[in-house]
Amino acid sequence: MHRFQPFFHRLARVAPSGGGVGLFALFALGALYLVESEGPVIFDDNEGLYAGAAHEMRARGDWIVPTLDGIPRCQKPPLVYWLILVSTSLFGENEFAIRLPQALATLAWMAATYCLGLALGGQSLGQMAALILGTAFGSFVFGHIIMPEIFLAASIAWSFWFLWKALIGKEKDRYGIGLWASMAFGAMAKGLHALFYPLLVAGLLALFSRTVRKEVRHLFPWQGIALFLLLVAPWYLAMEGRLPGFLQEHFGNEQLGHAVNHRIPPDAGTIHLPIFLGEQIIFLLPWSLFGGALLFCHRRAAPAAREEYPTALFLGLWILVTFLSLLPSSLQDYYALGCFPALALLLARPFCEGEGRPHWTFWIPFALVAGLAVAAVVAGIAFGANEGLVRSSIVASPVDQRDNFLAAIFGFSFNTWRAFVPLLLWASASLFLGGTAGLWLAWRGKRLASGICLALAMLLPLKEAGEGFGLMGDYFSSEKIARYLNGLPVTDRRVVVDGEPNFSSSLFFYLEADRVYWVHSSSASSFSLRSAPEGRKLYLSEAEFLELWGGEQPVYWVCEQSAMNHWKRIFDEKTPAWSIVLRCGTRLLVVNHRQGGVPDHG
Repeated sequence: MHRFQPFFHRLARVAPSGGGVGLFALFALGALYLVESEGPVIFDDNEGLYAGAAHEMRARGDWIVPTLDGIPRCQKPPLVYWLILVSTSLFGENEFAIRLPQALATLAWMAATYCLGLALGGQSLGQMAALILGTAFGSFVFGHIIMPEIFLAASIAWSFWFLWKALIGKEKDRYGIGLWASMAFGAMAKGLHALFYPLLVAGLLALFSRTVRKEVRHLFPWQGIALFLLLVAPWYLAMEGRLPGFLQEHFGNEQLGHAVNHRIPPDAGTIHLPIFLGEQIIFLLPWSLFGGALLFCHRRAAPAAREEYPTALFLGLWILVTFLSLLPSSLQDYYALGCFPALALLLARPFCEGEGRPHWTFWIPFALVAGLAVAAVVAGIAFGANEGLVRSSIVASPVDQRDNFLAAIFGFSFNTWRAFVPLLLWASASLFLGGTAGLWLAWRGKRLASGICLALAMLLPLKEAGEGFGLMGDYFSSEKIARYLNGLPVTDRRVVVDGEPNFSSSLFFYLEADRVYWVHSSSASSFSLRSAPEGRKLYLSEAEFLELWGGEQPVYWVCEQSAMNHWKRIFDEKTPAWSIVLRCGTRLLVVNHRQGGVPDHG
């Protein structure tokens, strides 16, 4: 360590207090999100639902009614589908074009966080908060997976910026109009949640702050409300005209049903609250390690000036309202993303206190990052050198048991992660350098520079995380199955999947010529099936499936390896020539009459 001291002394002398290097880090981070949009393949569950619906809308030339397998999808408003359609019109139907709107929404989320920091505390706070948000582990994971939550989170962040400017800035009514435009964007991406959070927080701010109470009328300009209705109402009215009863289904069963965990039928599991709260700490790594520094920062600070009080209350209510609103819902990993900008703004505060040696709660996290990076390198080398693990096979849980973050991590045998060792080594090296340099800068009192240094060090681990997505493609996507089927001669065949459509949803995007039939599926709402009566024939009982399976028509069956203990005996009796033609992660593609490929009844 002693030999590196001259380097660290030079680094401390030239380290900036923000400015250009912070902007460079933000631009580099933005470029990373755009580049990483190119891969991996479209995943099942969330991604395939949106990519598949947009694919079908394009094929039908219909930008109003989203469908999957020809059945109306009433769960979400259309903005995500529309943006995907625009992107694929420009860049073709490929993974990059499908994910590009998600990446741009993530950049808009970061930009809103920067603007909020600028308004609440200046450029340093804005830069650091945006870097914290963009380099947090969870932001990258969910910013890379196609889902409407990032679009909603970006809308909420911009809504809170417009809300704050309408309360404390000049030209208040103009910002009030912007507030309603931003809420309309969120409402068209996810639902009326987009109005709930900003307006409820504004009401609570007015309740606690006389200053805010005097200005709250600027949040409701008639032009803004009219603009909201003009942007939101036409699609809903068009859908009600095309599918009578849609409004009741969408707002009642879908939006309210999910909000109170009473959607009929259920289409998603629920994460227990303690696990959900623990996940948020993981998603905010490495920055959640600085929570202690934030607490010490608040404890030693002088009592806030009168005009600063609404700032702390503003962020606190934003976070509190978000978490309290989630208690009755069907909790999912990513439901707290809407308040991540507020958390990032709070975590950025210890980095923006100016010069002077910080408290140990500030520099210990840097030492922890560097130490954990060294431990990860040692463990990775030992792990990669274990010949017994290298020779052992991958064991994974069925895909429907890996439908949340922790289940996806722990749903694999330990040796599965051996392919990640090279990625881990590079990521750990970057974090060691960033943690060590950040520790030295923090010790020298260069708080903001230390934060920017750690943010830059996070770029390589995030890039390696993107590579890791690709390594696990077969276990989270049906793309390999679809490519195989697309390569076969077009015949009068049936493709039947055992399970819910969302767990094989990438078939909707990749499969070219087939409608998919489903066995053991109950997630389609009665309204969707009433709206498309022909879709009922796609949902088969076991008896109906076995009747198809025993016929002369080729039937391709997709199921989990673990389910073959049940089906092997039945298949042997009904169609002795059946064969396994493809393995994709934990799933098998089986055909009732041998059509080529290697027979494998194992």
